[in-house]
Amino acid sequence: MPQNLLRRPTIAFALLVLIALALRWDTLGDPNLHGDEAFYQSVGVAMHQGALPYVDVWDRKPFGLFALTWFIALFSHDMMAFQITAALFAAGTAWTIAAIARKAIGDDEAGAGSGPVLAGIAYLLWLAPLQGYGGQSPVFYNLFIALAALLVLRARPRLRQGQGPFAVHAAMLLAGLAITIKTSALFEAAFLGLFAAWALWRSPAGKARALRTAAIWAAIGAAPSLAIAASYLMIGHWDEYWHAMAGANLAKGVHWPSAMRRAAIMAAVLSPFLVLAALGFYRLRRAERGFVAGWIGAALIGLVAVPNFYLHYALPILVPLSVAGAGVFARRSIGTIAVALIAFLSLTVAPMKPGHATRSAAAIDRLEELARGHVGDGPLLLFDAPPQLYTRTGQPFATPLVFPTHLAHALERDVSHLSTLAETRRVLALRPGAVVMAHPLRNRPYNEETHRLVLAYVGQNCRLVEMVPTLERQRMDMIAVWGDCTR
Repeated sequence: MPQNLLRRPTIAFALLVLIALALRWDTLGDPNLHGDEAFYQSVGVAMHQGALPYVDVWDRKPFGLFALTWFIALFSHDMMAFQITAALFAAGTAWTIAAIARKAIGDDEAGAGSGPVLAGIAYLLWLAPLQGYGGQSPVFYNLFIALAALLVLRARPRLRQGQGPFAVHAAMLLAGLAITIKTSALFEAAFLGLFAAWALWRSPAGKARALRTAAIWAAIGAAPSLAIAASYLMIGHWDEYWHAMAGANLAKGVHWPSAMRRAAIMAAVLSPFLVLAALGFYRLRRAERGFVAGWIGAALIGLVAVPNFYLHYALPILVPLSVAGAGVFARRSIGTIAVALIAFLSLTVAPMKPGHATRSAAAIDRLEELARGHVGDGPLLLFDAPPQLYTRTGQPFATPLVFPTHLAHALERDVSHLSTLAETRRVLALRPGAVVMAHPLRNRPYNEETHRLVLAYVGQNCRLVEMVPTLERQRMDMIAVWGDCTR
């Protein structure tokens, strides 16, 4: 494709959408791609049936993520709608990376026409190795942060002249929306606000005006989260909301041996982009290097602030690393070779799996069929089992602790505002008509207290209907359906 065509935003975006969909074609329609996105989508569907996050279904994720899944569910309750939306967000982020990279490289640089777009393509290619093949929360909020970064970077000349352009107001609102999707986006949002404030501070506007304007930007960034908090206060559920946003995040422990293993794996998976970023950084324009370096640093702080080091936690860092690597991609033939190498490594680390989505869908369909057929008068209890079975069978959530680890994982014991042991006893006292449970449980260390109670209940009251091999993208689990339980 001629380079001058890639300078046209609509053509570049169309190309990136096509690439995003092509890279995800083997995942589309998979109802059990990853436990996280299955849960997010299930909450969005349940909200249409009256469920209120943190009260009827509990999690630590901010409300904006569930509002987004609720919005997607307006159009369809099918997982395909969620996954296509995620692909469009990924393409939008890649397009924004290209726009930032074009400014960081300079249009007069050799290869600047294709180089920025290649940086966006590289981002799309490396989502899957970092478990971003579906709808993990950074796949969505990366777009808001990237757009905010683009607006701030473009506004810098006016900031240096002492103006406070509307673009920075919009950037702070976008950054604030990102925080309502994942709290750790706060660090990137804060960097963008401080960067803009520092530019204004050093301008002829004067220190007092710079401080006033910075305070306005901070208020704009905080407004979405404050509006959500105020809503929960007004409806009488402040305690549940505050505990989910603050107390629970502080209460959950870290299993350091497994966290350190995951950190080592994360570093290995990120290493190609770290090399590209190091090689490309000094080909960026001098004026933009500090911005990109600061952005990478802020994203790293966001990562270590939640030191569980699951691979998808590194997805925010991928955005500024892709911008830094654009200096390599702009070098014409070298850039093309670099993207080809990234594509090869991507498909080696996270190969496509034709037919996987069909087999995964068949397993979830079978679990749904068995749960429907053997739950009797209900209720249905899912214990470390696919959470979407609640909404797919039309059964209400038996407990707010719907996410598979919240009842079954030792690190989640009593992290919510509910006692996991007391909540398990309460649900079992309702005499579930069917229990769907992984065998063995999927996340160590197990919560042995709750696990023993559920095993005792199914052993005394239910029959084992079937064990269903159930696929996720990177694993296969045996999910047991215990049904026809005596009342």
